[in-house]
Amino acid sequence: MASSSPQHQPTIGFPRRRSARRLAAPPAKTDPGLTALRPSPDLRAPEPAPETPSARTKALPLSPRKRLGDDNLCNVPCALPCSPAKRSKENQGRRLLFGDPPASPEKPSSSPGPSPRQGGQETPRNSGQRAQTQLFRQEGTCYQQVKRVLHAAVPDRLHAREKEMGIIRQFLREHICGRRPGSLYVSGAPGTGKTACLSRVLLDCKDELARSKTIILNCMSLSSPQGIFPAVGQQLGLPVATGREGLRKLEAKLTAQGPMVLLVLDELDQLESKGQDVLYTLFGWPQLPSSRLVLVGLANALDLTDRTLSRLGARPTGSPRLLHFTPYTREQLTAILQERLGQVGGAPVLDAAALQFCARKVSAVSGDARKALDVCRRAVELVELEVRSQTLLKPLPKGESPVSPVPRRVGLLHVSRVISEVFGDRLAAGGQGSRDTFPLQQKMLLCSLLLLARHRHAREVTLGKLHDTYSQVCRRQHLPAVDQAECLSLVTLLESRGVLELKKAKEARLAKVSLKMEEAAVEHALQDVVLVGSILAQGLR
Repeated sequence: MASSSPQHQPTIGFPRRRSARRLAAPPAKTDPGLTALRPSPDLRAPEPAPETPSARTKALPLSPRKRLGDDNLCNVPCALPCSPAKRSKENQGRRLLFGDPPASPEKPSSSPGPSPRQGGQETPRNSGQRAQTQLFRQEGTCYQQVKRVLHAAVPDRLHAREKEMGIIRQFLREHICGRRPGSLYVSGAPGTGKTACLSRVLLDCKDELARSKTIILNCMSLSSPQGIFPAVGQQLGLPVATGREGLRKLEAKLTAQGPMVLLVLDELDQLESKGQDVLYTLFGWPQLPSSRLVLVGLANALDLTDRTLSRLGARPTGSPRLLHFTPYTREQLTAILQERLGQVGGAPVLDAAALQFCARKVSAVSGDARKALDVCRRAVELVELEVRSQTLLKPLPKGESPVSPVPRRVGLLHVSRVISEVFGDRLAAGGQGSRDTFPLQQKMLLCSLLLLARHRHAREVTLGKLHDTYSQVCRRQHLPAVDQAECLSLVTLLESRGVLELKKAKEARLAKVSLKMEEAAVEHALQDVVLVGSILAQGLR
């Protein structure tokens, strides 16, 4: 019918949701005839929400690939207050990621019953992982105990140092308890037990030294040699003062009435200065009238007092008392390692052959007990890492329960690998019963210093230049070279034997190294004519 109104014609549009119509304005009156044309509420499809600002802010249309159901976090109607890791109670009903154990809202996660995701049974994968973790914990306990006893802490008993400890103990009793001022100089290469022995004696004689004032300072912490005077004055309760005025007050304090003062200065060679005024002043304090100071100095150089403080011998009381710590021998290092490892019960973790090999190598190079402990501890760490990787990667057979296994022992190959990393796989032949008194790396270092002295006509060279020349000589002889830190240790060891002289600097590379012996005497002491002659004949290129 042509005259009928267009608004009575049925139109096809997007169906609208019933909930959205409640938010819109009240519907206008419609013709009852249109009711029959509209689909029933049970058959019609959901209608989109009307284009209103409030509807757009409450629900945004999602792309088709994100419409995966309510389990997907993208379909959560409101923004999450924080990340999933921080929401422990709110996200119990959602799906967790990365294998987290699911927890239903009805049952807490700590309930003994199985979760729906596991289907009432524990998966073999999870049980195997827990079994492997338990297996590694049982096996790794012994490694942790061994590493703990191998740390370079001060032990209750220091092996092969009973004589030196007795000398220190007797000196303190005579001078502190007897109220006699005096001085003691303790020398020795690094790792020979100087500081450990003194610390042990101070702990043992704590009651006897209770009435005295003990001051312990490490000279490496001072910015300059002159900084020792305000540091000592501060320990004695004096106001901070520098210059001659502060020195006079400090000397007046040390000569006044009061308890005895024990001053322990570690790394004493750091106080060397022009004219050695600082060292002369320190060693002169015990000789002052009415002095109550007992000085104990520790350093690496064997002849520091004879070489640097030669004028002390002209005084009536003479030079300070000397005590030298020799490097540890192979037998002594073996006994130290066995004593440490004996504190751990059960089967031995370190093989006897590996322990002997470590002691022989370290004694031939430096005789440093701390280095021997470090090598063994590092070897234990290597085995521990191997056991961890193999235990966690290899699954246990089905139905097999973990048992306490016998720990894998540290063998000769593990110790050899660590020594190669630490010492550069040097071929050290020196040791007790050998004619050579210098290990191979020390020979190479001395030959390099002889080359520099001959070709550059320089009495002193820097440690950096010496290490560069030494590395060049080792490459030509097809021998591995040590790094600069180990080179400094070799120089320090040769200094303790009276062969070299080392003047330390703030930067290790700028330290000055020089020969204390004649070149001919050094060549004779090396006792290797073929090697020395070959190196010196090639010269520097």
